[in-house]
Amino acid sequence: MLAFNSIFSYIACFGWLIPFLFGLLGLLLGWLLFRGKKQSGDLSIEGEGALRAEADGLRARVQELEGRVSTRDGEVSTLKSKLAAAAAGATAATAAASVASKGDDDETYALEWRNRYLAARVKYLEGRVAEAPKPKAKRVVAKKKVVAKKPVAKKKAAPKPKAKARPKPKVLYTDGPTDGKPDDLKLIKGIGPKFEKDLNGKGIYYFRQIAAWKAKDVTMVEGVIDSFPGRIGRDEWIPQAKGLARGGKARATKTVPAKPKAKAKPKPKAKAKPKPKVLYTDGPTDGKPDDLKLIKGIGPKFEKDLNKKGIYYFRQIGAWKAKDVKMVEGVIDSFPGRIARDEWVAQGKTLAAGGKPRPMKAMPDFKKKK
Repeated sequence: MLAFNSIFSYIACFGWLIPFLFGLLGLLLGWLLFRGKKQSGDLSIEGEGALRAEADGLRARVQELEGRVSTRDGEVSTLKSKLAAAAAGATAATAAASVASKGDDDETYALEWRNRYLAARVKYLEGRVAEAPKPKAKRVVAKKKVVAKKPVAKKKAAPKPKAKARPKPKVLYTDGPTDGKPDDLKLIKGIGPKFEKDLNGKGIYYFRQIAAWKAKDVTMVEGVIDSFPGRIGRDEWIPQAKGLARGGKARATKTVPAKPKAKAKPKPKAKAKPKPKVLYTDGPTDGKPDDLKLIKGIGPKFEKDLNKKGIYYFRQIGAWKAKDVKMVEGVIDSFPGRIARDEWVAQGKTLAAGGKPRPMKAMPDFKKKK
């Protein structure tokens, strides 16, 4: 009993020492393991520093990439500006090439006309040389006849001297009217002051030049004067020029007989009006122009276009044939077949005879309909 009490008292006095020692050992180990590491929530200072360093590195990388992108954008803008400059240069070169080609065409055209003039001049001079007298040859022949002493025969009538052939007309007179006073080309029906001035400007002054034209000459002349295609053939410039070159008279304008009046009211017949011209190249020379807008289908624009082409009167439109209609449709901005559909020719005949214009169809009033 005494021994038990002594053990109990010993444990009560010294039993706490062992846990105390173990606690001290645990504190020592904790201090050794976590020495210098200050906790802040769940992240240590060393971990936070590493993350900050990584964030700084990423920011530097982003700035580097942004700098590269801006550099690439600058290069792209530079390339775009160079490309635009190259395109502008190509456009300018194309325009210059077109202008140069046009100039070459004009120069080629002038050279062609000059060569034709020189060829005609050479042929003319060759003809003059061939027609020149040869006195030496005649003297030798006369001496031989005297020496031969042939029996006298009846003298033949001396042949009449051949008239000198007129020189072949030039196609063009590039140096002006060098063969005398220019002819009045307006005597040819279809040539007015404007066409005469254009022809003189191209080296054409005489009837004999026009009379000597071939098909290629007609095509060439129509290409350099402001004329409808086929007009030279239709107005027969070449036959008229041949007649005038031989001294004939100018072709008279055909007249259209006036329509007889009604028998109930006999009146003196009016003078026959001249056949309406297809075109008035010198302006409205037969009086005040008609108001072509009275023809259904002709507005201010078409009236202006027709006046520019020499069409001023109802009687001109009333006298159109199929070829005239086709020609007019080719030079004004109109739908094909519009002239026939709107019956311009019939309306022109009616208005030229003093009739009234066709009434315009009233447009339906859509506002009243509900």
